[in-house]
Amino acid sequence: MSTLEKAMSLLQELPEQKVETVYTFIQFIIANDAADTANRTSAFGIAHKYANPDLIDKEKEAFSNAMVKKHVLD
Repeated sequence: MSTLEKAMSLLQELPEQKVETVYTFIQFIIANDAADTANRTSAFGIAHKYANPDLIDKEKEAFSNAMVKKHVLD
């Protein structure tokens, strides 16, 4: 039995008022997920227009290279 089938079975056993409570909770979860996704997308969109695709490979090791330069070469 799949998880969906298990959930449906449990919901069918609940009284109507409890099902409404579960439904409200699920709506709350979906709304929060949508808000989190929108916030992440917005922040990415703001910075994305300034990104230089040619520098992405260099950025991957930029911090470690800076630490080597600062601590090893001194």
